Amino acid sequence: MPHPRTCGLQTLACSPPPRTKLRTFGDRAFSVAAPTLWNALPAEIRNIPTLDAFKRALKSHLFIKAFGP
Repeated sequence: MPHPRTCGLQTLACSPPPRTKLRTFGDRAFSVAAPTLWNALPAEIRNIPTLDAFKRALKSHLFIKAFGP
């Protein structure tokens, strides 16, 4: 039985990541990097209801992005 994905990141889709003073270290902080990467995902991947389906779609998306279609 699939479990619905309860992820706090879903609420970050509408909010921009926090601003940082340092481009080298501040942008690599998890509090900045996580929302930036999450917002870069296509909406159809972010809205997948189950964890297993989300992982499959994310893996496929990243594979295509790295190696082409």
